[in-house]
Amino acid sequence: MDTEQLYVTFTNQKVVTSMLLLGIILGIVLSLLVRYLAGRWYMPAAFVALCTVTAVVYMYWLDRQDWREA
Repeated sequence: MDTEQLYVTFTNQKVVTSMLLLGIILGIVLSLLVRYLAGRWYMPAAFVALCTVTAVVYMYWLDRQDWREA
């Protein structure tokens, strides 16, 4: 496993910034879901589905980046 490439990837400013923004956005979405959908059976399922889709799309985006230029 190439740990040097992993270090370069996950310390890149774009990656760090996007992870922070995704965390903030998902936190806001969770707060809204808890406020407006509290007590509904599908609230946790909706949040898990949203997080799963977000993670898959983020990994796809991360895989498509070319870090050699940075």
